[in-house]
Amino acid sequence: MDPLLSVRSLRVEATSSVGTIVAVDRFDLDIYPGDVIGLIGESGSGKTTAVRSLLGLTERNVRIAEGSIYFQGEQVLGDGKNHLDRLRGRHVGMVFQNASSSLNPLLKIKTQMRQVLRVNQSAQRAAAHQRRIEEVISRMGFHDPKRVLRSYPHQLSGGMRQRAAIAIAIVSEPEIVIADESTSALDVTTQAEVMDLVRELATDMGHSLIYVTHDLLLAAEVCTRMAVMYGGEIVEEGPTASVIAAPRHPYTLGLLRSVPMWAKKAPLVGIEGTPPRVTPGFIGCRFASRCAHAVGACSEADVEWTQRRDSGFRCIQPKGAPLHTGNG
Repeated sequence: MDPLLSVRSLRVEATSSVGTIVAVDRFDLDIYPGDVIGLIGESGSGKTTAVRSLLGLTERNVRIAEGSIYFQGEQVLGDGKNHLDRLRGRHVGMVFQNASSSLNPLLKIKTQMRQVLRVNQSAQRAAAHQRRIEEVISRMGFHDPKRVLRSYPHQLSGGMRQRAAIAIAIVSEPEIVIADESTSALDVTTQAEVMDLVRELATDMGHSLIYVTHDLLLAAEVCTRMAVMYGGEIVEEGPTASVIAAPRHPYTLGLLRSVPMWAKKAPLVGIEGTPPRVTPGFIGCRFASRCAHAVGACSEADVEWTQRRDSGFRCIQPKGAPLHTGNG
């Protein structure tokens, strides 16, 4: 089976008052039909910049410096091409972290859904658009979907706005949906409701999903695979069960040890230190300064990717990262 979306050697740089920052580097990712991939990492790891770059939605001070992107085998970025705008909406839908800022406050929800269909499914008649709008909104878990369609964003609660944003993202039936921290601003109860909807997106509605989050617990509920990011790089990737049970990278281990579910009988252990400021020319493992297993070689050269069957990692001492919980 060929991947829907392939990203190769993506490098994204940001210009600031203190110089150039490498926000994403050596980023490789394949999304297959039916995949549910969790992009995991703490704030500042490069997750949001990476997924926004896939759609050409970077800030003015951010640019894609290197890399190639293919969608259904066709190159849309690289070798002088940049057709990322062709993916937005029609093939890849995006659910942003803050629905209030992503929804147009001057337009009703129904109008915003209709606009997306007019742009991405212009060959269909208005009646077909209306049926699709009603079909999608009915699956969003609203008690009164008709009222929601008639509402402006400010007339809805935070959870309702987020579900409306999901409806807008999927109404044109994209093959891939990106959910960027889509539940982090919600209360626990509403978060659970939206996560049920995200799970339905991946299982019942047939969309491939990239779920961006710092919350391993939430990702483990819905994701079939995990890609762990640190310092702008993917440092580990594999099936969710394998990543959780036997992490190969010390950073993944640190994330797991800081989560109560996987350390019920042991005290929670935080990751000391802060992520590095990665500039052009940075050499070595980006986690070395915070890693208890680091040796001199970790800082002397860039760490290459090691592939093992259906998983991989970026570490020269992977055996130093077994997951132990409890007293055993």
